[in-house]
Amino acid sequence: MNRTYVAFDLETTGLDTERDMIIEIGAVRFLGTKELETFSTFVNPGRSIPGLVTELTGITNADVRQAIPPAQAVRQLSEFVGRDPVVGHNVQFDLRFVRRYGALQGNRAFDTFEMAGILVPHAGRYSLSNLFTLLELNVPGLSEQTHRALDDARMTHQLFVALLERIAQLPDEVRREIARLGRQIRWGLTPLFRNATPAGTSRLTRKPTPPPPPSLHPAETPRLLDADALTELLREDGPLSQAFADYEARPQQVEMMQAVIAAFNNGEHLLVEAGTGTGKSLAYLLPAIYWAVQNNNRIVVSTNTINLQEQLLHKDLPLLAQVLPVKFRTQLLKGKSHYLCQSALQAMRHRGPRTQAEMGVLAKVLCWLPYTEDGDGDDLFLPSAEERAVWRSLSAADEACVYDEQDFFAQARAKAETAHVLIINHALLLADIANENRVLPPYDMLIVDEAHHLERAATDSLRQSLNWGTLRYSLEMLTRRHGRDKGLLSQIQHLARSLPHKTRVLLDEAIVPLEDGIEYISRRLEELFDTLELFAEENIPGARGKYAARLRLTQQQRELPGWRDVELAWARAANPLETVAAGLEQLASGLEDLTLSMAPEMEEPRIQLAGEARRLAEAEAILQSFIGQPTEASVYWLEKPRNHMPLTLNIAPLDVSSLIRESLFQKKRSVIFTSATLRIEESFEYLRSRLGAEEATELAVGSPFDYRSAALLYLVTDIPEPGQPHYQRTVDATLSELFTATQGRGLALYTSYSQLRASAAALTGKLAQAGITVYAQGSGGSRGQLLEHFRRSERAVLLGTRSFWEGVDIPGEDLSCLAIVKLPFDVPNEPLIAARAERYANPFNEYMVPEAILRFMQGFGRLIRTASDQGIAVVLDKRLLTKQYGQRFLASLPSPTIRRGTRAELPDIAARWLAGKPLPVPMEAEFDGPWNVPPPEDPPWFWGA
Repeated sequence: MNRTYVAFDLETTGLDTERDMIIEIGAVRFLGTKELETFSTFVNPGRSIPGLVTELTGITNADVRQAIPPAQAVRQLSEFVGRDPVVGHNVQFDLRFVRRYGALQGNRAFDTFEMAGILVPHAGRYSLSNLFTLLELNVPGLSEQTHRALDDARMTHQLFVALLERIAQLPDEVRREIARLGRQIRWGLTPLFRNATPAGTSRLTRKPTPPPPPSLHPAETPRLLDADALTELLREDGPLSQAFADYEARPQQVEMMQAVIAAFNNGEHLLVEAGTGTGKSLAYLLPAIYWAVQNNNRIVVSTNTINLQEQLLHKDLPLLAQVLPVKFRTQLLKGKSHYLCQSALQAMRHRGPRTQAEMGVLAKVLCWLPYTEDGDGDDLFLPSAEERAVWRSLSAADEACVYDEQDFFAQARAKAETAHVLIINHALLLADIANENRVLPPYDMLIVDEAHHLERAATDSLRQSLNWGTLRYSLEMLTRRHGRDKGLLSQIQHLARSLPHKTRVLLDEAIVPLEDGIEYISRRLEELFDTLELFAEENIPGARGKYAARLRLTQQQRELPGWRDVELAWARAANPLETVAAGLEQLASGLEDLTLSMAPEMEEPRIQLAGEARRLAEAEAILQSFIGQPTEASVYWLEKPRNHMPLTLNIAPLDVSSLIRESLFQKKRSVIFTSATLRIEESFEYLRSRLGAEEATELAVGSPFDYRSAALLYLVTDIPEPGQPHYQRTVDATLSELFTATQGRGLALYTSYSQLRASAAALTGKLAQAGITVYAQGSGGSRGQLLEHFRRSERAVLLGTRSFWEGVDIPGEDLSCLAIVKLPFDVPNEPLIAARAERYANPFNEYMVPEAILRFMQGFGRLIRTASDQGIAVVLDKRLLTKQYGQRFLASLPSPTIRRGTRAELPDIAARWLAGKPLPVPMEAEFDGPWNVPPPEDPPWFWGA
């Protein structure tokens, strides 16, 4: 490094660069690792500093009261920086603040956040502090106070130097290619790659992948499992107890494993509800491994979450591989969109990047490519929607991808052929079903963990969506006439110039009518979507507002006057669209032989042409189903997203139980569905019908945890019901008092972002006075980052919506208090919910309540994660006490101690329970069974609001 840079950082009153103000500036001029001089000043924002900002930074109103105003502070910063390039972590955020005052307009800027996303692909979290720790960096004399401007500027300096060293260590050809590609579109980081001093030389090659073992060939007559021998493995002093440090012999685990063994041996299907702490993964993995090995067969294990996949792949299966006397192979298989396509990458490298997002992804891929063994793009950091779209065009799922046996997806598929235990997710399982079993290797034994999610996964996999924006993009891809890149049809004509005259004439005769047809249907389809937009604005309440709005398209809606205009617009577009799609498919098919024999350079646009033809055919089928030929088996709705995004047409299956029944239960030898929540009021009947599992045997094994002594469920008696006056204010006051008494350590679960935001605003300042930090979903940071911050904080609370109701595993005292703010009912007018509810004689009690109970049990399950946990769960929804259905929720829980009481009693009871002290004698008898309930009432219409 032979020039000086300035690293700088700001502390502000908030994250809104238009309205918030600077409260501190810190800057460091440096040359290499050497710090040359510093600049630091407080700034008077002209307003009060929020409590959370003071807690994070330590900067108080008193600190800034006599400080210089923002304009003067920024002017001094500009004078300090001069013409040097500036460096910052997420530097554009800081620049937006200072450029409001006209400063640093012409200075080149380098972002260590962007650099780290390219050069440190496995960081997980890209905060300045996490990268500093991960790379083992050090700043002498760094103060203990975090989030101060000068300290962060010094950390940014050291991070920048460390990242430059990583650039220097890249293979020469990688560094040169990134610089060459970056120059084409003036990418901001180009000079860093162009001017780096090489630290050595290496080759852009991956180490060769060894050939996979031979594929499995199942035995004709299955060899049955020895239940007694497998049970011996789970003894208190057995081999597993020696391998697993925290292993405990659990009769529930043995009972579940023996049921799985019986299902495998007898060729039966099984539903197993296994409570928290059962150890269900070992209970099914042991039989799965032994069955697969001794029958030279594979067993597929499908999960819903990445967390469970990682537990199986990186904890359970490796330990079993060390302990068990049998040798088995395991493989994770993902969908094509996860794997890099080499041919697509080469095509983008050849033509160069068109956008900054493409260049950023190219740089990440090129730096990662020499070292990846599986080509799984999940290793890359792709935070923006634009980058994720670029990745998809580089993945094996893209139509232009031409892969051979050496490509990443082909290698993963080949390894899957040899695996005894194949780990997948529900989405891939459903994709295999939808593609008539052409995605996965053949299998006849299946274990579905987190099975309560399978219906939603099946619905998502079969859902079809279409909007004018994506459809217009496909049409423009075909006939684009302006800009650097011509349309596919023009590219094909250009590439055909070297072909014989007769061939060129034949191509022109096919292409010219298609171009005219595309121009015609573009006008017709635009008219159609304009008509749909008008229909939506006239019939969807709030369609012109800033929030998403939906309209289920029933027969009644189709009889409205405006729908006739939609049908007429589609009648004008339907046949031309079908004709053009068929013509494009025919042209792509006709070009196949030509590209092989005479014009191989035409292969890439030919494949893209085939893809666009398929997309137009799919669009025609969706529009025909949505407008022309709707069926009772599907649910149709219009969705007007927020932020002026285009109107979307949606189609989803009304019922997926028949698909699951016919594709899994009727075709596979044995299917095991398991989860911690499969029963409602101790009955499997609800999910049995939803999942088509009428013929499966069933087993419920309770948790080994003593919930009565470990968990207290407190039902607040003097709180307004949702929708009543003062409800929100009372909720917030109760949470403030509760979390103060528990010293944080709490998770509050909400059913809507609006209520969460209201609570976050009300709680942050009050709890900050007690030294408790509030982390709220949607306030910045990913779900994983929020959980990590919460775990690391001694006194904190976390506010989360639906994604936090399950998959949160925080054992011990870190999460000792759980608040369920509102019962998790679905919104009844959501199109799918409304349509499915109509199939029941009593929709509320037979559909809405069971769905809410399943989510309620998942939420409650966040509290007790180990046998030593002690916690209190508080329900702030009085309907659990006042409505007839409340008892059904309580009857589905794993027998905690239940107590009813007032808000005033709650803080003392919570503190006593967590301290292990006796509870005071209640004013009324503790709840230990059903109580008299009021007569049935009309369903509440504020669910989920």
